[in-house]
Amino acid sequence: MNYEDTPYNQVSFKASHNSYESSFDIHQLLSADFKEVSNFWCRGIELDFTRHTDGSDGSSASYFQVTHKQGGDGPSLASYLGYLLSWHLNNPGHDPVFVTLCIKSKDGDFTLFPSEMDTYIANWLTREFLFKPSDLMKGGLTLLESVQQFGWPTVRTLSGKMILCLSGTEDWKAHYASSDSDRLCFADVDVSDDNADPVVPADGTRIVANINVHSNTWPKWKTAVDVLRRAGFLTRGYVVNSDELWKKARTANLNAIATDEVKGSGWAVTGPPFVVLA
Repeated sequence: MNYEDTPYNQVSFKASHNSYESSFDIHQLLSADFKEVSNFWCRGIELDFTRHTDGSDGSSASYFQVTHKQGGDGPSLASYLGYLLSWHLNNPGHDPVFVTLCIKSKDGDFTLFPSEMDTYIANWLTREFLFKPSDLMKGGLTLLESVQQFGWPTVRTLSGKMILCLSGTEDWKAHYASSDSDRLCFADVDVSDDNADPVVPADGTRIVANINVHSNTWPKWKTAVDVLRRAGFLTRGYVVNSDELWKKARTANLNAIATDEVKGSGWAVTGPPFVVLA
Protein backbone atom coordinates (compact mmCIF):
# COMPACT_ATOMS: atom_id res chain seq x y z
CA MET A 1 0.00 0.00 0.00
CA ASN A 2 1.34 3.46 -0.86
CA TYR A 3 1.34 6.17 1.78
CA GLU A 4 -1.52 8.14 0.20
CA ASP A 5 -3.95 5.27 0.75
CA THR A 6 -2.71 4.54 4.27
CA PRO A 7 -4.53 5.75 7.43
CA TYR A 8 -2.84 8.84 8.83
CA ASN A 9 -1.84 7.19 12.12
CA GLN A 10 -0.11 4.41 10.17
CA VAL A 11 2.50 6.66 8.54
CA SER A 12 5.60 8.37 9.90
CA PHE A 13 6.69 11.89 8.99
CA LYS A 14 9.38 14.43 9.79
CA ALA A 15 8.34 17.34 11.99
CA SER A 16 10.09 20.55 12.95
CA HIS A 17 10.65 21.01 16.69
CA ASN A 18 10.18 24.58 18.03
CA SER A 19 9.75 25.85 14.49
CA TYR A 20 9.71 29.53 15.52
CA GLU A 21 13.33 29.14 16.72
CA SER A 22 14.48 27.59 13.45
CA SER A 23 16.88 29.35 11.09
CA PHE A 24 14.33 28.60 8.38
CA ASP A 25 10.89 30.06 7.89
CA ILE A 26 7.66 28.06 7.83
CA HIS A 27 7.56 27.96 4.02
CA GLN A 28 11.09 26.55 3.90
CA LEU A 29 10.39 23.94 6.57
CA LEU A 30 7.40 22.69 4.59
CA SER A 31 9.20 22.81 1.25
CA ALA A 32 10.33 19.79 -0.76
CA ASP A 33 14.02 19.63 -1.71
CA PHE A 34 14.17 16.97 -4.41
CA LYS A 35 17.97 17.19 -4.73
CA GLU A 36 18.61 16.40 -1.05
CA VAL A 37 15.70 14.63 0.62
CA SER A 38 17.02 15.23 4.16
CA ASN A 39 16.54 18.97 3.62
CA PHE A 40 13.16 20.11 4.95
CA TRP A 41 10.15 17.99 3.86
CA CYS A 42 8.62 18.65 7.27
CA ARG A 43 4.98 17.67 7.59
CA GLY A 44 4.79 18.81 11.19
CA ILE A 45 5.34 22.26 12.72
CA GLU A 46 5.54 23.35 16.38
CA LEU A 47 4.70 26.76 17.84
CA ASP A 48 4.90 27.57 21.57
CA PHE A 49 2.63 30.36 22.77
CA THR A 50 1.39 32.22 25.81
CA ARG A 51 -1.78 34.23 26.50
CA HIS A 52 -1.81 38.00 26.99
CA THR A 53 -5.34 38.81 28.15
CA ASP A 54 -6.43 42.21 26.84
CA GLY A 55 -10.22 42.12 27.02
CA SER A 56 -10.68 41.13 23.39
CA ASP A 57 -11.65 37.51 24.24
CA GLY A 58 -9.14 36.25 21.70
CA SER A 59 -9.96 38.52 18.77
CA SER A 60 -6.82 40.69 18.85
CA ALA A 61 -3.63 39.58 17.08
CA SER A 62 -1.49 40.03 20.22
CA TYR A 63 -3.79 37.98 22.46
CA PHE A 64 -1.57 34.92 21.92
CA GLN A 65 2.16 35.44 21.43
CA VAL A 66 4.83 32.97 20.31
CA THR A 67 7.39 32.37 23.04
CA HIS A 68 8.87 29.51 25.05
CA LYS A 69 8.45 31.39 28.35
CA GLN A 70 5.32 31.54 30.49
CA GLY A 71 4.13 35.14 30.29
CA GLY A 72 6.89 36.05 27.84
CA ASP A 73 6.55 38.41 24.91
CA GLY A 74 7.01 37.51 21.28
CA PRO A 75 5.54 37.90 17.82
CA SER A 76 1.84 37.24 17.50
CA LEU A 77 0.70 33.68 16.96
CA ALA A 78 -1.46 35.22 14.22
CA SER A 79 1.65 36.01 12.18
CA TYR A 80 2.69 32.34 12.18
CA LEU A 81 -0.82 31.20 11.39
CA GLY A 82 -0.61 33.62 8.47
CA TYR A 83 2.54 31.86 7.22
CA LEU A 84 0.68 28.56 7.36
CA LEU A 85 -2.29 30.03 5.56
CA SER A 86 -0.16 31.53 2.79
CA TRP A 87 1.67 28.23 2.29
CA HIS A 88 -1.67 26.43 2.15
CA LEU A 89 -3.04 28.82 -0.46
CA ASN A 90 0.09 28.50 -2.59
CA ASN A 91 0.12 24.69 -2.43
CA PRO A 92 -3.38 23.44 -3.23
CA GLY A 93 -3.90 19.76 -2.45
CA HIS A 94 -0.80 19.69 -0.23
CA ASP A 95 0.08 16.86 2.14
CA PRO A 96 -1.62 17.06 5.52
CA VAL A 97 0.37 19.15 8.00
CA PHE A 98 0.33 18.47 11.74
CA VAL A 99 0.66 21.70 13.74
CA THR A 100 1.55 21.39 17.44
CA LEU A 101 0.46 24.47 19.41
CA CYS A 102 2.20 24.24 22.79
CA ILE A 103 0.57 26.18 25.63
CA LYS A 104 3.08 27.82 27.98
CA SER A 105 0.51 29.78 30.01
CA LYS A 106 -0.29 28.55 33.50
CA ASP A 107 -1.82 31.61 35.18
CA GLY A 108 -5.30 33.04 34.85
CA ASP A 109 -8.70 31.52 34.18
CA PHE A 110 -8.23 28.56 31.85
CA THR A 111 -12.00 27.97 31.62
CA LEU A 112 -12.11 30.89 29.17
CA PHE A 113 -9.36 29.44 27.02
CA PRO A 114 -11.37 27.14 24.70
CA SER A 115 -13.59 29.90 23.32
CA GLU A 116 -10.64 32.32 23.16
CA MET A 117 -8.52 29.84 21.24
CA ASP A 118 -11.22 29.01 18.73
CA THR A 119 -12.09 32.69 18.26
CA TYR A 120 -8.45 33.44 17.58
CA ILE A 121 -7.96 30.61 15.10
CA ALA A 122 -11.19 31.46 13.28
CA ASN A 123 -9.98 35.05 12.92
CA TRP A 124 -6.56 34.21 11.51
CA LEU A 125 -7.08 30.98 9.62
CA THR A 126 -9.72 29.46 7.37
CA ARG A 127 -11.90 26.84 9.08
CA GLU A 128 -12.41 24.98 5.81
CA PHE A 129 -8.81 23.84 5.58
CA LEU A 130 -8.69 22.47 9.13
CA PHE A 131 -9.28 18.83 9.95
CA LYS A 132 -11.12 18.93 13.29
CA PRO A 133 -12.03 16.40 16.01
CA SER A 134 -15.68 16.56 14.95
CA ASP A 135 -14.64 15.38 11.46
CA LEU A 136 -13.62 12.08 13.03
CA MET A 137 -16.48 11.61 15.46
CA LYS A 138 -19.45 9.40 14.73
CA GLY A 139 -22.82 9.80 16.36
CA GLY A 140 -22.85 8.94 20.05
CA LEU A 141 -19.20 7.86 20.19
CA THR A 142 -16.31 9.63 21.85
CA LEU A 143 -13.35 10.72 19.75
CA LEU A 144 -11.31 7.72 20.88
CA GLU A 145 -14.18 5.29 20.33
CA SER A 146 -14.66 6.72 16.84
CA VAL A 147 -11.08 6.08 15.73
CA GLN A 148 -11.05 2.68 17.38
CA GLN A 149 -14.17 1.65 15.51
CA PHE A 150 -13.74 3.45 12.19
CA GLY A 151 -10.04 4.35 12.05
CA TRP A 152 -8.25 7.47 10.89
CA PRO A 153 -8.77 8.83 7.37
CA THR A 154 -6.10 8.16 4.78
CA VAL A 155 -3.35 10.61 3.91
CA ARG A 156 -5.08 11.18 0.56
CA THR A 157 -8.36 12.03 2.28
CA LEU A 158 -6.53 14.63 4.38
CA SER A 159 -4.91 16.33 1.37
CA GLY A 160 -5.09 20.10 1.64
CA LYS A 161 -5.75 19.95 5.38
CA MET A 162 -3.92 21.12 8.48
CA ILE A 163 -4.40 19.41 11.82
CA LEU A 164 -3.99 21.68 14.85
CA CYS A 165 -3.15 19.97 18.14
CA LEU A 166 -2.80 21.68 21.52
CA SER A 167 0.09 20.56 23.69
CA GLY A 168 1.74 21.91 26.83
CA THR A 169 -0.09 22.87 30.04
CA GLU A 170 -2.27 19.91 31.01
CA ASP A 171 -5.15 21.76 32.71
CA TRP A 172 -5.63 24.05 29.74
CA LYS A 173 -5.55 21.45 26.99
CA ALA A 174 -7.62 18.92 28.97
CA HIS A 175 -10.34 21.50 29.57
CA TYR A 176 -10.25 22.51 25.91
CA ALA A 177 -10.65 18.92 24.74
CA SER A 178 -13.54 18.16 27.07
CA SER A 179 -15.40 21.47 26.73
CA ASP A 180 -17.04 20.90 23.34
CA SER A 181 -16.85 18.22 20.67
CA ASP A 182 -16.88 20.86 17.91
CA ARG A 183 -13.54 22.51 18.73
CA LEU A 184 -11.03 23.48 16.04
CA CYS A 185 -8.02 21.75 17.63
CA PHE A 186 -7.16 18.33 18.90
CA ALA A 187 -5.32 18.09 22.24
CA ASP A 188 -2.57 15.67 23.15
CA VAL A 189 -1.75 13.75 26.31
CA ASP A 190 1.79 13.72 27.68
CA VAL A 191 3.34 10.29 28.08
CA SER A 192 6.53 9.70 30.05
CA ASP A 193 9.29 8.08 28.04
CA ASP A 194 10.09 5.70 30.92
CA ASN A 195 6.55 4.31 31.17
CA ALA A 196 5.90 1.24 29.02
CA ASP A 197 2.23 1.07 30.02
CA PRO A 198 0.72 4.54 29.45
CA VAL A 199 -2.66 5.47 30.89
CA VAL A 200 -4.83 7.62 28.65
CA PRO A 201 -7.69 9.92 29.73
CA ALA A 202 -10.83 7.92 30.42
CA ASP A 203 -13.20 10.41 28.79
CA GLY A 204 -11.97 9.54 25.28
CA THR A 205 -11.42 13.16 24.25
CA ARG A 206 -7.76 12.81 23.22
CA ILE A 207 -6.18 10.62 20.56
CA VAL A 208 -2.68 12.13 20.25
CA ALA A 209 0.23 11.21 22.56
CA ASN A 210 3.30 13.41 23.03
CA ILE A 211 6.59 11.94 24.28
CA ASN A 212 9.94 13.60 25.06
CA VAL A 213 12.06 10.65 23.93
CA HIS A 214 15.57 9.68 25.02
CA SER A 215 17.89 6.91 23.85
CA ASN A 216 18.40 5.33 27.30
CA THR A 217 14.66 4.77 27.83
CA TRP A 218 14.00 3.49 24.30
CA PRO A 219 12.79 -0.02 25.28
CA LYS A 220 10.04 1.51 27.43
CA TRP A 221 8.78 4.19 25.08
CA LYS A 222 8.99 1.84 22.12
CA THR A 223 6.56 -0.43 23.97
CA ALA A 224 4.40 2.55 24.92
CA VAL A 225 4.17 3.68 21.29
CA ASP A 226 3.00 0.20 20.29
CA VAL A 227 0.34 0.21 23.04
CA LEU A 228 -0.85 3.67 21.99
CA ARG A 229 -0.97 2.88 18.28
CA ARG A 230 -3.03 -0.24 18.92
CA ALA A 231 -5.40 1.94 20.95
CA GLY A 232 -5.90 4.25 17.95
CA PHE A 233 -3.55 7.06 18.96
CA LEU A 234 -1.27 9.15 16.79
CA THR A 235 2.13 9.51 18.49
CA ARG A 236 4.62 12.37 18.41
CA GLY A 237 8.17 12.17 19.75
CA TYR A 238 10.54 15.08 20.38
CA VAL A 239 13.55 16.16 20.55
CA VAL A 240 15.01 13.66 18.03
CA ASN A 241 18.33 15.34 17.26
CA SER A 242 20.79 12.53 16.59
CA ASP A 243 21.22 9.72 14.10
CA GLU A 244 20.99 7.14 16.91
CA LEU A 245 17.76 8.53 18.35
CA TRP A 246 16.24 9.01 14.88
CA LYS A 247 16.79 5.32 14.10
CA LYS A 248 15.17 4.40 17.43
CA ALA A 249 12.20 6.66 16.64
CA ARG A 250 11.79 5.03 13.23
CA THR A 251 12.04 1.53 14.71
CA ALA A 252 9.51 2.44 17.41
CA ASN A 253 7.04 3.50 14.71
CA LEU A 254 6.49 7.05 15.95
CA ASN A 255 4.19 9.02 13.67
CA ALA A 256 5.55 12.56 14.03
CA ILE A 257 9.32 12.66 14.60
CA ALA A 258 10.13 16.18 15.76
CA THR A 259 13.69 17.38 15.27
CA ASP A 260 15.77 20.56 15.09
CA GLU A 261 17.90 18.89 12.39
CA VAL A 262 15.75 19.96 9.46
CA LYS A 263 18.57 20.51 6.94
CA GLY A 264 21.96 18.99 6.30
CA SER A 265 21.57 15.84 8.42
CA GLY A 266 21.40 12.96 5.96
CA TRP A 267 19.83 10.63 8.51
CA ALA A 268 16.78 12.84 9.18
CA VAL A 269 14.55 11.38 6.48
CA THR A 270 11.12 9.78 6.32
CA GLY A 271 10.00 8.84 2.84
CA PRO A 272 9.89 11.65 1.98
CA PRO A 273 7.37 12.82 2.88
CA PHE A 274 5.78 9.78 4.57
CA VAL A 275 6.80 6.23 5.42
CA VAL A 276 4.16 3.51 5.83
CA LEU A 277 4.64 1.87 9.22
CA ALA A 278 4.95 -1.86 9.69
